Amino acid sequence: MSSEINAAGKPFIHHHSAHCETGATTALFRDKGLEVSEPMIFGIGSGIFFGHLPFVKLVGLPVTTYRYLAGTIFRKSARRLGGKFVTQRFHNAQKGMEELRRVLKTGQIVGLTTNIYWLSYIPNRYRFQFNGHNIIILHEIENGFRVSDPVLENPVDCLTGDLERARFAKGPLQPRGFMYYPKYINLQPDFRTACLEGIKDACKAMLEIPLLFFGVRGIRYLAKRTIKSGEKMGFIEACRQLANIVRMQEEVGTGGAGFRYMYAAFLEEAAELFGSSELADLSKEMTAIGDIWREFAVVSARIIKQRDQSENTFAKAGGLMMICAGREEQLFKDLNDVVRKLKA
Repeated sequence: MSSEINAAGKPFIHHHSAHCETGATTALFRDKGLEVSEPMIFGIGSGIFFGHLPFVKLVGLPVTTYRYLAGTIFRKSARRLGGKFVTQRFHNAQKGMEELRRVLKTGQIVGLTTNIYWLSYIPNRYRFQFNGHNIIILHEIENGFRVSDPVLENPVDCLTGDLERARFAKGPLQPRGFMYYPKYINLQPDFRTACLEGIKDACKAMLEIPLLFFGVRGIRYLAKRTIKSGEKMGFIEACRQLANIVRMQEEVGTGGAGFRYMYAAFLEEAAELFGSSELADLSKEMTAIGDIWREFAVVSARIIKQRDQSENTFAKAGGLMMICAGREEQLFKDLNDVVRKLKA
């Protein structure tokens, strides 16, 4: 946590967050006076999810996600908390930069969606082609902008050219200069109703999508593929794909265990809000499931590094994932039952 000055010349408290979208959304709410935690935004925004798309490739590898589609957490949490936001995309980069400067001059900080690869302040080892990294622009400086990047410990400077390139990068899910900022923030939102809506939506996504690539079905699907991957793909390709799954789980701002720990923190806050021991128990269960996901990541790393090969096998890694599928299926069924009994 560190203090900065926002576009209006007032103090802005930068918080180091686990995830960029939840961190940026939280920052915009807090800047207007609504104190809300990152896990609460994640839960209200129905962020928890799972999907594996073998036919959709990003940098040559199948897409695996532990959260819902980029941008949905912001949109759903804003709507459920009664906030009204201005959102804009641009076909022309120059117009997009001009509009950013115009809004900053009104004293408003601005959220941007960028490609993390082109943000020069990000260390090289952490850069990859991803068009969904969210940051907050605090104000303009000489030759650039002051940036509150939620995944960094302190605000940083970004050159104008680098920011423009990051905002208008090409490729899958290109941001097209996407920017967003609050027009109105409800300082007395109905957190209980927002939590119930967020939880019901998450349960539906994890349990009811009929396609085998999503929710608990998706976890089982990937578990079966992982068990057989060494035989079907060969050791090297199987390791490439396994490493990417672990990276999406642990190294892209998930808060650990593919957002499972963050969702557990949300359920703990919701339990206090409702005075519900059942939600508190489910929070503990989600933490325990997160521990199994972490064990999967450790076993996968040992497979890739060829350590203790008799013990660390693709079958073991897939088996741990299968356990997660069963535990999550029961958790979301129980969670669905609990929220039906709770009243806003």
